[in-house]
Amino acid sequence: MAKQNAINIRFYVQGDDLSGDANSIDGVGVNQSLLGVNTIDSAANKRITGLQDGTLGLSVWFDAATGHEHDVFTANSGTTPSVDQNVLVPMGSAVGDSSVHMVAKIANYNVSTGDGSAPVSGTASFESTGSAPQFGIMLTAHKDTHATSTSGTAVDNSVSSANGGSAVLQVFSLASGSSIIKIQHSTNNVTYTDLITFDSVTDKASQNATVTGTVNQYLRVRSTGTFTDLVLSVDFARG
Repeated sequence: MAKQNAINIRFYVQGDDLSGDANSIDGVGVNQSLLGVNTIDSAANKRITGLQDGTLGLSVWFDAATGHEHDVFTANSGTTPSVDQNVLVPMGSAVGDSSVHMVAKIANYNVSTGDGSAPVSGTASFESTGSAPQFGIMLTAHKDTHATSTSGTAVDNSVSSANGGSAVLQVFSLASGSSIIKIQHSTNNVTYTDLITFDSVTDKASQNATVTGTVNQYLRVRSTGTFTDLVLSVDFARG
């Protein structure tokens, strides 16, 4: 893979695309605690790993319109949401490009002002809950639109893997009807079976899911149901 710039990075949370409000993502990744276990005969520090954690920092331009950052970050009757947030950060614009997702709570949201001619800005941070952030691949190209039931482009991992994985689904809109979205896998890119089946959606939604066991070489997203104009984004991280 070649080095890349930040032009095609996006930020999605709970079915909202805040890419147009964010001016930078100030670090997203895994923190792993290290526990000292020195003994009296140690000549250097000995450590074992402890709990994993993860954080994400976001800098934004203030926008109070519906569906924009201030509306999203104060959605709990004027304060930050207390429930878990499904966060997805595509690192490129194509199916198969890198991604990172996390299930997190909003730790803080702050608004800042400068002089009268400076734009109002803000910062928010997220801290993972339940599991550390997962680095994976996109099964959609940023946001895909499925007019009807659709099988997405397959991603070839070259080999299968044995340790399951996790996924985040963001549904930004659905014009009509309902859809069940699946992640499917295959050994030959011909015959696919269901790996993850998300709950049925009828409107904006966000879900996360995990799976155990073998994940075959090829992965794709599949939308089913009777609906029109489903706009979605999905990634998957192998365990």
